[in-house]
Amino acid sequence: MTERSDAATAGRGFLVITAAKLWFMVGGVLINFGLPYIFGSSLYGDDTDGRALYGQFIDLNNTLSILSMVMITGVMQSVSRFVAERPEAPGAIVRQALRLMLGVGALVGGGFIAAAPWIAELRNNPGLVNGYRAAGLILFAYGLYTVFIGTLNGQKRFFHQALFDIGFTTLKATLVLGFALAGLGVVGAFSGFALAAVIIMLMAMWRVGRGLEAGVPSRGLYAFAAQVMLYTLVFNVVFKLDVLMLKPIVVDLYTPVAGWLPDGAPVFHWMRERAVEASSDGLVGLYGLAVNVSRIPWQATIAITFVVFPMMSEAVFAEDRERTRLYIRQTMRYSMILVGAAAVVLAAMPGALIALLPKDFAEAAIALAWLAPAYFCFSLFNVVNTLLMGAGRATEALIIGVLTCGLAAGSYALLLAGAESTDQILARTGQGTLIAFAGGLLMGLAVLWRRYGAPVPIGTAVRVLGLGAALVVAGRFMPPTGKIVALGVAVAVGIAFLVGLVVTREFGAEDKARLKRVLRRKG
Repeated sequence: MTERSDAATAGRGFLVITAAKLWFMVGGVLINFGLPYIFGSSLYGDDTDGRALYGQFIDLNNTLSILSMVMITGVMQSVSRFVAERPEAPGAIVRQALRLMLGVGALVGGGFIAAAPWIAELRNNPGLVNGYRAAGLILFAYGLYTVFIGTLNGQKRFFHQALFDIGFTTLKATLVLGFALAGLGVVGAFSGFALAAVIIMLMAMWRVGRGLEAGVPSRGLYAFAAQVMLYTLVFNVVFKLDVLMLKPIVVDLYTPVAGWLPDGAPVFHWMRERAVEASSDGLVGLYGLAVNVSRIPWQATIAITFVVFPMMSEAVFAEDRERTRLYIRQTMRYSMILVGAAAVVLAAMPGALIALLPKDFAEAAIALAWLAPAYFCFSLFNVVNTLLMGAGRATEALIIGVLTCGLAAGSYALLLAGAESTDQILARTGQGTLIAFAGGLLMGLAVLWRRYGAPVPIGTAVRVLGLGAALVVAGRFMPPTGKIVALGVAVAVGIAFLVGLVVTREFGAEDKARLKRVLRRKG
């Protein structure tokens, strides 16, 4: 009965969080694919390079998200874990976490604001100082907001958590795009982002923070939070290292090209700097668009990690090894199926899908061909490390993250050293990303296997990977088509993947019965 009740709770939680994350994905699509159109429109003049503006947005957001995810994931998982152990009286845990994040948020967010001119100069975008200051405000707001979201997650109040996610996504997309449409550029977009973060932080403090039972403080909260936040920092460096390393390499590539401008007068020096800035930002914009498309499958695993983390924590806390092993195998199996359905479409038809976006970004398909399988690996890498963190094995997850970060840095340095053209840079950066993420996934699976047995059924791995590879090969041989036909074929590829899983009995009667139990009101 416990297993069935847990399955129903996890299933309904997964569905409601998935609904919120689907809306989050919609908001992300509107921002990440709407801004190229806005920045390239007549709002910014016919002479404005939309790719360069979008590249500036990508670079700033990439730097911001390394630290913001430390706040979101690190704080949320720490609070969730300890609240899950005593869900009826979380007040003391929440107060502990708030004290911690007031200090960390002020230090990190305030430091980001103070260092904004230096960071903008370092990233070769001196005109974005106020954008980096807005990013610092976002960091502070995130630090406090996620304390309350972690409380809801630890109490398994997934519906209320989903409402906050939906509200924040709506606010963020509306304000970011609205400020951009007002002609305020990249700085305006991040100002809208900051306003949305402050509003949702105040709403969470008001709605969740009131009336919490006092409870007992946890001595282990600060130590665990430090471990999780350190791991999350390493994890996000891995996640964002490609753009971090790409930008200075591209600047070095384009600097000699701008040498045709004469030396001497300050105006020529300024013109050279702006020419290099525009060219490098444009290439980062191309790669950034491919990254945003390839990360779509990863978004689906966010819902999985939010649900499975407190349940893993609870099972480990209760020393229920069989239930822990069951969570791992089921989570990994369904993650492979869910992520595979989206990733196979991106890997099979990169050129056709990029062609649906502004024509100036057509070269992004070169990177997407490698990034699609890379983010399939990364999505599972994310789930594996969440399982380790939920099982209280933060140190092992941290070691895997550090090793993966080193593998990524080495891959980018080696592959990009000999790149001489835009196409080579895009392809080799994507290849480095695939090497790093595949290596990290294999290390994580090895640790899970050693601790809890085989994390993925062998049959599942063979069927998912084999079917996916066959569809990718078939898609690459598709002749060029119009946008509508290409979209239809892409949908057909995804459906063919799912149908193939049913035909091969990977998704069978037991899975259908489990899905029906999940969808019922009672388990």
